[in-house]
Amino acid sequence: MERLATGIDRVILWLTRALAALGAACVAAMATLVALAVLMRYAAGAPFAFTEELAGLLMVSGIFLGLPYVLVRQAHIRVGLLYERTGGWLRCLLWVLGQLVFVAFAAIFFRDALADARFTLMLNLRTEVARIDLAPFVIVMTVGVALAGLVAAWQMLRPPPEGATQPDTPEEFIE
Repeated sequence: MERLATGIDRVILWLTRALAALGAACVAAMATLVALAVLMRYAAGAPFAFTEELAGLLMVSGIFLGLPYVLVRQAHIRVGLLYERTGGWLRCLLWVLGQLVFVAFAAIFFRDALADARFTLMLNLRTEVARIDLAPFVIVMTVGVALAGLVAAWQMLRPPPEGATQPDTPEEFIE
């Protein structure tokens, strides 16, 4: 059974790393776009009309694509004052309660995001200025939060992390 759980952990890690790489690409594209817009504004006197809209959409996509990986690596912000000072069954209970809170948040967010995705697809919504199709970005948001909720639910079934909830140094974070 432990072998199956370890295999699932590896698949989750691989999938979330791939999505995080896409998220990093979105952030890099956003930075490039903003730099080009600044260059166009001052060099040519005519900035791109779509910069603000596309940069915002890329930023949101980067966040939601990276969220599941951050949860897998336990690198998110958390209040660990009580958790790090407990052990045994109380620590397990706090771990499960924390995961349940996130799963509940993800479920509610997913429900609303799914409704937004359906609405966006039904009306073929686009941004106001550049007329960028919103559906892909809303779908990325929906899938990202769904996967994050599934990751948190899976982690709830696994043993809680030992020691501090987040590594103290970058070297501890890197495998």
